[in-house]
Amino acid sequence: MILGIDLGTTNSLASAIINGKNQAVMFEKSTLLPSVVAFNSEGNLLIGQVAKNQFILNIENTVKSIKRKMGSEASVKLQGKEYRPEEISALILKYIKEKAEQQFNQPIKDVVITVPAYFSDDQRKATTLAGKIAGLKVRRIVNEPTAAALSYNINQKKEIKAVVYDLGGGTFDVSIVNIANNVVEVLSSHGNNALGGDDFDVDLTMWLIEAIKKKYKLEVKSNSRAFHQLQEAAEKCKIELTDQPFYNLIESIIIDPEQPPLNIELEIKRSVFEELIHPYILETMQLVHVALTDAGLQTSDIDQILLVGGSSKIPLIKDEFMSVFSIVPSESINPDQCVCLGAAVQGGIIEDQKINAILVDITPYTFGTRASVSDEMDFLIDNDVFVPLIQRNTPLPVSKSEIFYKNHPEQEKIKVDIHQGDHSVASENKLIGSFNIEDLSKKAADTEIILSMNLDLNGILTVVATEKNTGANKQITIDNAFKNEDVTLSVQKVLQAFGQDDNPESEMNPSEILDNEEEDPTETAENNRIYIANTMIEKAESKMSMAAKEDAEQMKRLIGELGNRINENDIDNIIKLTDELTDILFYID
Repeated sequence: MILGIDLGTTNSLASAIINGKNQAVMFEKSTLLPSVVAFNSEGNLLIGQVAKNQFILNIENTVKSIKRKMGSEASVKLQGKEYRPEEISALILKYIKEKAEQQFNQPIKDVVITVPAYFSDDQRKATTLAGKIAGLKVRRIVNEPTAAALSYNINQKKEIKAVVYDLGGGTFDVSIVNIANNVVEVLSSHGNNALGGDDFDVDLTMWLIEAIKKKYKLEVKSNSRAFHQLQEAAEKCKIELTDQPFYNLIESIIIDPEQPPLNIELEIKRSVFEELIHPYILETMQLVHVALTDAGLQTSDIDQILLVGGSSKIPLIKDEFMSVFSIVPSESINPDQCVCLGAAVQGGIIEDQKINAILVDITPYTFGTRASVSDEMDFLIDNDVFVPLIQRNTPLPVSKSEIFYKNHPEQEKIKVDIHQGDHSVASENKLIGSFNIEDLSKKAADTEIILSMNLDLNGILTVVATEKNTGANKQITIDNAFKNEDVTLSVQKVLQAFGQDDNPESEMNPSEILDNEEEDPTETAENNRIYIANTMIEKAESKMSMAAKEDAEQMKRLIGELGNRINENDIDNIIKLTDELTDILFYID
């Protein structure tokens, strides 16, 4: 069994495809698990609703919305101990794992985890690492809007182009997808990893603080306990205003634990809330238009709008889409559960279950390197030029190579900087990794350095630099600062939090986890090639009727040859034939 997990900023969900049906993991009679971790005064670990319930009385030992810090060097302190974001997420994942094992009565090892489409390379690696620390093997990282489209595809019969608008608690993503004949193809993606429902809560909290100041002549902004309590009230208010035009907020606010609480009653109109959040919604709609432009489409080309994420339920969003696209967003998918369902479907596909769906995802980022440019006299003109190798919105997996040369004959070492971004000046883009190639051939200024970048199905980048003359090379996978010894310590920390560090029967042996997680990179690359070949075959078969007679005959021939080479595991010819088929499909599309 492969468990699909939506590891959310506000809530997390999990489910699996069992006997062709989706089975959701239940957490205290709910499919939603609040993504909250805490330790109580006795040092006991609390996760989910029980952790959320005690937040106001235990703010200093409770952490929420950790997803926003994934991939960063930030840390949080709980019970006097420092935890990195990957470790907090690992606690949530391990809790999900244990609940799933109890419900399904079998061990859970393999998972598919969803992430925002606009998650960077280091954020994706951090998510994979969190799974590793939790004792899980992350079989695939899937973009959240893509997972939602995959869940929608289950019941989709005709070809459509859709906008997948994913507004969660902490992040926003939009993807333009084409769905046809069980193939979900992502055409473009955009987003903002720092925009979500949490921001709406903060702005509404500030409005409540001003309303209290005006009505009750009391300043509570600087009171941490009162602020957080009002923030929780704001979240509840936001949810209620989804279904009604106003909400009467009645709360007892604790200003001082030694004093009676302040009893407040305030009426909040939906129109006031929408005015507060309108700038955020406008920003998301601007990103929708960017994604449309990247896909080469206009609003009139869109057939369907899919709203994903709890915050997408806000009526203002539906109104914006009806105004701009003249389309009523689909209500055929559950905004809270569709991402998790898509992850479970992807897990079923990996398991070779009988699921008629195939996924073609993309990278939302451009990756390249910094290079120098010289004139005819070998005088340096510019040493901060960005050379892109993998362009954003390229289908995954993808490998690209470029040839570079030494700056001067005596140069024996080259520093390779890897950047993420679209600016022509390298330093204006995000530096995501660096490494050196040493002991280069002397006296040869025309020595060719071949730089290859491989972006796998999870959107994780591997870079190889090779000196052509000698074959000397250096390979790195761009990741965060975690080393094996750090992972071992993190695993031990998670075990301690669950009270399992002294249990000899515990299934989470740190050394075994590290050993088992190492995969043969050659085998992984071959599997990626075969996957994309099968994807192109599916897509070609769906487009056959649209092709000219000559193209259709060539496609039929390539499909047959490619199928034979897949059966023979002939990787070189699989790559060659896949490229030929992709070229034909490009012109048909």
